Order: sequence, then structure tokens, then C-alpha cells
Amino acid sequence: MAASTAESMLEKFILISFIIQLSLALYADQVGKFDWNQKYIGKVKYAHFDQSGHTGKRVIVATEKNVLAALNAQSGAILWRQIFEKGVSGNIDELLSYDNDIITISGRGSMIRSWSMATGGLHWETSAQVTLPPTSYKLQLFLSSESKTLVVLMSEQIYAVSLTSGKVKWITNLSNTNAVSYKYMHIDADHTYAIGITDGSHVTVATVNLETGKVTSQDSVAASWITPSTECEVLTTAKFVCFDTRMKHFYSLLLPEGRVFLASTLSDLALHATTTKDVMLAQLQDDTVALRLTPTHHALIRLDAAGAVHLTKDLRQVMVVGTTSAGNTPLVLTLSRSSTDTLKLMAYNLNNDMAVEIEDLINLPSNHGSPEKLFPYTFIRRESGFGYKLLISSEDHSAAFFSQAGDISWVREEALASIVSVEMADLPVSEIQAKFEEEFGSEHDDIVTMFNRRITTQLSELQLYISETLDRFLDNSKLTAYEKKKRALVRDDFNIHKIIVAVTTAGKIFGIDNLSGELVWQTFVPQLIPYQHGDTQTLPLFVMRTTAHFPHPPEYAVLGKHQVTGKGMLYVFSPISGRPLDIGITGIVELDYFVRHAFLLVQHDAHFLRPIILMDPDNKVYVYPPSCEDVLAETASQQYLFSADRDTGVLTGYNIEYSKSSGFVSSPVWTANLPRESQVIAHVVPKMANDHVHSQGRVLGDRSVLYKYLNPNLVVVTTEGKDEQEKSYVNLYLIDVITGQIVFSANHARSTGPVTIVHSENWVVYTYWNQKLRRNEIAALEMYEGKTQSNTTAFSSLAPPPPPIVERQAYILPYIVTAMAATVTEKGITNKHILLALADGGILELPKALLDPRRPINPTAEHREEGLIPYMPEISAPKEMIVNYNQSVFNIHGIHSAPAGLESTSLVFAYGLDLYCTRVWPSKMFDVLKDDFDYWLISVVLTALIFSSILLQKMAARKQLNAAWK
Repeated sequence: MAASTAESMLEKFILISFIIQLSLALYADQVGKFDWNQKYIGKVKYAHFDQSGHTGKRVIVATEKNVLAALNAQSGAILWRQIFEKGVSGNIDELLSYDNDIITISGRGSMIRSWSMATGGLHWETSAQVTLPPTSYKLQLFLSSESKTLVVLMSEQIYAVSLTSGKVKWITNLSNTNAVSYKYMHIDADHTYAIGITDGSHVTVATVNLETGKVTSQDSVAASWITPSTECEVLTTAKFVCFDTRMKHFYSLLLPEGRVFLASTLSDLALHATTTKDVMLAQLQDDTVALRLTPTHHALIRLDAAGAVHLTKDLRQVMVVGTTSAGNTPLVLTLSRSSTDTLKLMAYNLNNDMAVEIEDLINLPSNHGSPEKLFPYTFIRRESGFGYKLLISSEDHSAAFFSQAGDISWVREEALASIVSVEMADLPVSEIQAKFEEEFGSEHDDIVTMFNRRITTQLSELQLYISETLDRFLDNSKLTAYEKKKRALVRDDFNIHKIIVAVTTAGKIFGIDNLSGELVWQTFVPQLIPYQHGDTQTLPLFVMRTTAHFPHPPEYAVLGKHQVTGKGMLYVFSPISGRPLDIGITGIVELDYFVRHAFLLVQHDAHFLRPIILMDPDNKVYVYPPSCEDVLAETASQQYLFSADRDTGVLTGYNIEYSKSSGFVSSPVWTANLPRESQVIAHVVPKMANDHVHSQGRVLGDRSVLYKYLNPNLVVVTTEGKDEQEKSYVNLYLIDVITGQIVFSANHARSTGPVTIVHSENWVVYTYWNQKLRRNEIAALEMYEGKTQSNTTAFSSLAPPPPPIVERQAYILPYIVTAMAATVTEKGITNKHILLALADGGILELPKALLDPRRPINPTAEHREEGLIPYMPEISAPKEMIVNYNQSVFNIHGIHSAPAGLESTSLVFAYGLDLYCTRVWPSKMFDVLKDDFDYWLISVVLTALIFSSILLQKMAARKQLNAAWK
């Protein structure tokens, strides 16, 4: 009986637990209501057309973002996607097809994987035992009726892998007594020929038995002209051809018996190269190679049986050359610019004296830039001629698919996988609201003018209101798409609808609707390239003027480098329409100096325009626009800036000085040296520009106030290095950039990055990897002045308060964090939450209270009165804290938070390989009614109360009247 009772209780407990787990789910109608998710793959490197699928045609692509994916050829949708490791280890070096499988080689030839084309499932993977970091590699696929083998050449090592099982057949180390760098390879029926070069000396050909892997011979051929930068290719017809860019000579060698290179000059082919930096050699078909002389000039070169070169076709004004086969017919396809938005496609038959088989016009808008790679698929039509499908990877990272008609079937804007800067722009007010600004006119007008303006404006408002009301009931089908979009882009009552301005490393800028994820506008600046800081690329985005200053238009600017000169370059535009502003029709401002540092001035001019301050390597200061120089001149002595040089480890603070003779000049004020030999600067993080501080202090349990240390000039600097025992460590510095004072520093021994940081108000939260305990940890520190405040009006770094009281604590975090940010609201009243992008695809919303460094181990009554949570070493995060539920987003490297018009609401945009936008309520929705609020019930109740009060009033009056007559 007792046993059955226990079993019954266990069953009930399991049932209750199951019901509780179900209650964590979202309702079906809530999914996608306040958020959206977009998945990308990155710029396409390799592509393969799969025509064997029963469910539809697919295009298998490998990208620069270390992604292997299958795209639907009809719509461009992602059918399946595999994300490789980050960095060099996940870089896809080659994409090969074998039967119904895809073979990928990544990590510089060290990892080989076999995938199913249909499902993307992994069949097998093989990791090569690489003894040295490979500096070069060459791959060759060998197929025969008995064995199917993939041979990989990596520097001094060559190995063979079975494509059926993935097992390594053999590994051979090539002897390297003369500093030979093996870079090329050729395979015939029985042997593999590894070709290595010795700079300025000779070429070595090593013959390896294909079955056993034994080196049977090594021969040297004199080649005093060869260098590591020489363009070379191995043709399928056993010819080794090179082009010496210095002397502009062709050299060819017959394999394997050739012992002397056959030389010929470029002028022998009636060709001329004005520059050698763009020269590139690529194999096309059999004995034909393509030589790129300039970005718009190519030549097709054919080698005869003796190795002599001949000009087959001089292709001028051609930007891209590709090759494919239709049946047994080898074709060479070219793309050239026909007009601004049109490309000309040509296909030449290599077997029929370069006869033109395809000639067509392709519509590719100029905002995609120039095409960079062409992936063709051609076939023989049933009626006659050739048909084609094209995948074009363009300069702006987009992937465009074309069919026979020449029109775009679909376009994927893959530049959105490379976002580096983000801002959320407020939409302009509606036309009726804009009239309110005009209603009262200028303060300098007389009373009659103001009265006339007010009457005229109100009549205009009435006319506009009637027009908009009629539009709601009439047919709007005749409106153009631009007019409909323009009407939709107005500020809503709660300022939740915004435009996400996203800047990408490709030089393309997007305006994204934050409610739907649709692209409102896009513009491409081909000359704009990002600044490079180690592995990080940056394109700073400056908000010079917002939409709050009607009738002045909003103005944003992007700072980058010019692609050719490397000097500074600005692109000025409107965040609402994306159209360029001020500078002609392009919006491009080419600076005649290199930019070392730039920041946005706090002060603005009479038109509410905040100027950009730029500093060159000679410490000379410039102002953009130049019309705002007076704004800086008035406050030059109060302006400070700082720079952090990652190459030298030196931090320098500057003060701006102004004189009419020399203009604006920055002079060093302080210097801090973080020795490069022992540590490297990893991050420099100032406070968030849109952060608001609502309370200057914190009320304690005894009703006293602990005042926050609110230094607006404080930045967080983290460094990573190794000590004398070669053990890693992470250092954190809090530096006042006005005086150079190190306010606080911390050392985390036996720790390493990557470090992610959030810096807000008086606190800093950061994550790191604890090598000793092999776990991720998250640390928080808060700074306080004490129970007395030194200055109640404004903070001054030149007259600072005493050193702050620093409270800090670390916690165990059972997640890998890739990016981190804090929620931002309109007034800063709402509680702060920390947003963490996790490596497993989730975005975790963590209350700041869980990271409070003052959490006590043994809480007292005062601690409970203050609301402090007892300390626990591990941060436990239930699944309902994942704001993107099952909409996983991967490789997120940035989170942007912006306030809405509602104090309870914070808008969040996470970007990386995928995009995710949502809104969060850190303190719940305390200032707005819920969507399921029962308006009908409250209306009925109120109506009943009103009628009841009227009825009771009449009854009371009658009762009093009757009582008076008695």
C-alpha cells in the first residue's frame, strides 16, 4: 500500500513538473509579434549547382563567414546551413562535389568533411595531423573506378584521404633541404607531383606514388626569376605555367619530364600591363588560362603541346571571367558593364574557335557595385542553343541569381552579415504634428503676423486631416510603393517605430524598419573601406543631428578610409531616406589627410548641428563641417580627447588649443604606457552615449544614501598578456581620460579573453575565461563616493572627489558570451538589465540585481530591507530569460539598445551573422495597458456604475422629499 502511494505521488509530481515546463512556452500568437529574425550566410566564395534534388534545385555555397549552406534556386531561401569554427580554423579553403555529397576543406587543409547535399548532414570528418602550421596548400580530387581519393598538399606535408570512408590512406613528409615551399600539385593515373619553389633559385618537382605515398624522385629545374608572389597555375594537361609580374614574362614547364622552362614575353602576345598590382593568373579549361591585367582587362591564353603560349582572346572592358561546360562543350563566360544598371554576358566556345554561344543583357543595379565572382551553370536546350543560370557575387557582398531571361530572380544582401556600426533613428513627426511647430511662428514676429500664421496653419491642418481621413476609406492601390512607404515612416505615439541605420564593412549602408525588418533604403559607397585594428574593423557612425529639430533635417555621417589613398573619407546622409546631404549629389567628403582620431562634439551650432572633430597623425585638429569651427573655437580650451595605440600600448590624452595663425592643434597632456612586451590592449570602452542616470545615489537599509561615483570621463581599458611563467592574465583599468589618472585597476591571473564589457553609470560588468578553473566568469564592480557627495551640480575631473569606494564580485557563468550590452530607457528610471549574446544562439536578459557586487553571503535585516539578493556563486538563468526563445541567432558580435517613448520599453537589435530585433520590458509594462485588456468589460462596468449613481441619486432625492412632507 505504501509502495503504491509513493508511486502515485511520484506520478503526480512528474505530471506537475511537466505542466510547469509547458507554462514556460509562448502563446502561438505572440511569436513574431514584437520581434523578427533574419539569417544570413556572408559573402560567397565558392558555389556549386546541384541539379539532382527531387525537391527542387539547390545552390551549395561556401562563404567568407565560414558558412556552408544550400540555397533554394527559385527563391534564394536557406534550405540548410552549417556554421564552421571561427577564425582560420573554420575558414573554408575549397568546396568540391563528389556524387551527391559536398566535400569541404577548412583550416588551411587540416580538416576535411563530407556533407549531404540534400540535408546538410555530416557523413564523416577527418583531421590531418599537421606537424607545422601550413603556409600554403593545394588540393586535387582524384577519381578512378577502383578508388576515390582526395590528395592534400600542405607546405612540406602531403596526404591522401578516402572519399568513401574519410580515412587517411597515407601521410608523407617531403624533404626540405633547400627551403622549398611546396604550393602546387598535379595528379595523373599513378603519381602525384608536388611542385615547390625556392625564392630566386629553382623549382622542385617531387614525384609521389599515389597508392603508397612514397616519394620516388625529386628533381630541380632552374628558375632564378621565381618568387613567392609569382602567379602560377598547374593545368590539367600536365603543364606548369607562371607569369613573372616584374619582368612581364610567361614561363611554362612540361610535367613530369620537363627540365627547362620555356619563356615568352607579354609583348609577344601584343598585350601590355600598365601596372602589376592587379595581375592575376587563373586556369579555365584544359590548356587555357585567364590573365587579368587590370580589373577591367582580361586575356585568354592557350598553351600548345610544346608549352608555348598563344593569345586566344583579348577581353577588354571585361570585369569577371568564369568557366563551365555544357555537355562536352567547354565555355568561357564574361561580364562587362553595358550601362549603369546593365551587364553584358558573353559565352565563348573553346572548341569552336571562340564562337559566341550566348549574348545577353543582365539587369544588375549599380548600388551593388561591380561583380567580383561569377558562378555559371550552362546546359543544352532541347530546341537549340545553350541555356544558363548565374550566381554573381558583387562588390557589396550581395549574391544575385539570374536565369535565362536576364532579370534578377532573387538577391541576398549578405553585407548585413558584416555590420560594424548601428544607430536607431527616430522617425519624423507626421505632417499634422509638423504644422504644430509652424503654428506660433517666430518670436520676432509681431502680433498680426503671428495671428495670421496661426489661422493659416490651423486651416492647413484641417485640410490635411480631412485628406488623410478620406484616404483611409478610399482605395489606395493607385499610390506608388514609395508614397505608401513614406506615409508609413512617421513617428508613432510611443516612438517605438524607428529606422535602424546599419553600416557594413562592405561600404554599404542600410536603413531597416525595426518593426518588420524590411529594408527601407540602401546605399553603397564603393570607395569607403573600414579602419583595421588587429582583427577588428570599424566604420564610426556619427549622429550629427536628430529628427527632434524640425524643420532641420536629420543628418548622419560615416567615417572611413579612401580605398585608394587611405586618407579619411566621410559619407553624409539622411537616416530616413538614405539620400546624401550637403555635398553635391554623392554625399562623399574626401579629406586630404589621414585620420588618427575622431569624436562628436557635445555642443552644436545655431542649426542644432553637432560637428565632427578629427585629428591627423601630426596632432592637427579639423572640424567638419568647416562652418562649425566657431563652435569649437568658443570651447577649445575645454575640449579633451585621447587615443590608445594598440601597437605600442601607449595611451595619450590631448587638449585642443586654438590660434588664428595655426588653427586648431592638439597638445599632449598626459601619457600612460602599458608595455607591449607584457600585455596587449584588447578593449577601450567609454560610457554609452545614450545612457541616462536617474538617481545619483542608492538608498541603504538604514535609510542613508550611498552616492554613486558618476565620472562621465571614465573609460575601461582591458589588456591581455602573459607573465614570466608564461601564464595568461587579464588586466582591467579605469582611467580618467581628462587627467590620465588610473582610478582603479584589477588583475585576473590565470585568465584569458575574449573579454566582453558593459560600462554604464557607476558600474562595469565584464566576462572572461578562468583558465585555472576552466570556466566562464562574469565580474561586476560598482564605484561610490560614499555617504557624502563632493559636488551636487556637476562632475569635474580637474577637481575630482576622493578615490571611489569600489565594490566588486565575480560569479560563475555557465555560458559562452560573444557580445554584451545594457538596456537603455527614455529617462533611466526602469531597472537595468544586461543582455548577453550566447554562443549557443540565445540572447539572455539578466537583471542587473543578480550581478550586484554587494550581494551578502549572510544577509542581515538591513540587507533584506535594501532588497539585496543573497550571494550565490553561480548565475542561474531560467529559460524564460532567453528573449529570443527558439529563434536562435549565431555569431552575434554586437547588441545595440535604444530607448522608446515609453519608459518601460527598451528596443534591442542584435547583429552578427544573423539579425534579431525585439523590445524588452526590464520592469514590466507599468506604463501601458496589456494587449488582452478587456475594454468591453470595463466599459460595461463604468456604464453600469454611472447609471446606478444617477438612479440612486434620484431615489435619494425622492426619499428626502417624502421625508420632508411627513
